[in-house]
Amino acid sequence: MNRIDRRTLLARSLSGSAAFAFAPLLSKLEAQEKGTYKTPKRVVFVLFGNGFHEKGSIPKELPAPQLEGKKTTAYPLDKLTLPHDIEPFTPWKDRLAIIHGLRAGSVHPDHGAGFGALSAVNVGVGDDKRRNITAESIDAAVARKLGGIFPLLNLGVDPGQPNTKAIRCSSAWGAGQPLAAQCRPELAYESLFGGIGATKNDFATRKNLLDLINDDVKDLRSQLRGTELVQLDYQIEAFESLSKRNAKLAEMFDKGVLGKAAPKLPTPYPVKFTDTVTAQFDIAASAIVTGLTNVVTIATELCTVRGNYTGISDMGTHSVGHNEKDIKLGIAGLEILPLVRRHIAERTAALLQRFKEMPEDGGTMLDNTIVVFTSDSANRQHTHGENWPFVLLGNLGGKIKTGQLVVYPISKDSPTYSGTDNRHMTAAADNPTINALYNTLLHAVGAPRDHFNLIGADQKNPAMAGPLRELLV
Repeated sequence: MNRIDRRTLLARSLSGSAAFAFAPLLSKLEAQEKGTYKTPKRVVFVLFGNGFHEKGSIPKELPAPQLEGKKTTAYPLDKLTLPHDIEPFTPWKDRLAIIHGLRAGSVHPDHGAGFGALSAVNVGVGDDKRRNITAESIDAAVARKLGGIFPLLNLGVDPGQPNTKAIRCSSAWGAGQPLAAQCRPELAYESLFGGIGATKNDFATRKNLLDLINDDVKDLRSQLRGTELVQLDYQIEAFESLSKRNAKLAEMFDKGVLGKAAPKLPTPYPVKFTDTVTAQFDIAASAIVTGLTNVVTIATELCTVRGNYTGISDMGTHSVGHNEKDIKLGIAGLEILPLVRRHIAERTAALLQRFKEMPEDGGTMLDNTIVVFTSDSANRQHTHGENWPFVLLGNLGGKIKTGQLVVYPISKDSPTYSGTDNRHMTAAADNPTINALYNTLLHAVGAPRDHFNLIGADQKNPAMAGPLRELLV
């Protein structure tokens, strides 16, 4: 029996719920038979607030002043020690690229850049950052190329405000076309996996999602071999990991604690910032592993300054960024921020591990993935984008040069506004902007452009247009 016949019979043998759940695997089988299959690429954007301080993003052996120079320099990472904030990326140093010296260009990232963080265009200041959407964002541009059942999964975390359902903050298909980031993990779960049997807030059903399609799974497993069977098992594991998140609530339901009627969502859920971050990363990992999407954006602070980092500090995030002292913890804001970044980095590292464990086409899913890890506020809370640090994790199938720290011409800045000795850096006036980095990503996913969202004469400036030759293979 040839492969397309097998795929057709498999699809017909599945119930509606199971057919939806395993549609990506069935689509792969069909594409392989037609000769159109290509190993998919995946891109994850991780944004966090209050800046990405140089102390937290530059290897310990190379303190910021040592990096001052008038030419672009690349430093191998193999013998360097990653700083506290991104230390969880240490096992992935060979797949890591750290970038310093990019300018914000027209973006004004003070207190978060809003849509400007991923569109690389000016969207105003203050409340205007949520209203003035003049161009597509890079995650949307990548999603147009990579496609998927859900082309772009947009997840958010509203610090200290767990009742927020969805908010437009980072991503847009184009001018006036913003995407809402889903801030409640259980509602993101519903939108992604509701089509395979779970109903809104029905934790009893979600307790074991695969019970709904158990017979279909057994039949499917009996007909698959080799890598396809391994991939199916990983998809099942992803569904199970999501179901386990609701096990405690399901137990409450079974005992009648939630009442005889359909259980209502506990408010809030999850409660802490740290727990919500963890939950959103779990949702993202499962959505990618199961093939529902190839592009995810996780905006952990909604590209602005608001709320507080519950689970780490109860002090407002704005006060944290101003280095005020948390009386309860007995430490200042610039000691709290590394803990926040570290937590997000740990979840990102766990995401990479999930991808590494997922076999794919003679390698693993990690081989064809890249994570873009950066702050929506460039290098500090109050900034005009003098230096915008990035960490890239993964090489998209060998398209991105990794294992290096790339520093464009950079000089030492004055002490921060908080009066500390934690100095920041300023990029040279003719350095590339973040537009060039985003254009590099488009080249890497196979959607090259002359530039990304440059205006007027800037479109003809090679330094601003990209791609960045230091990063693109």
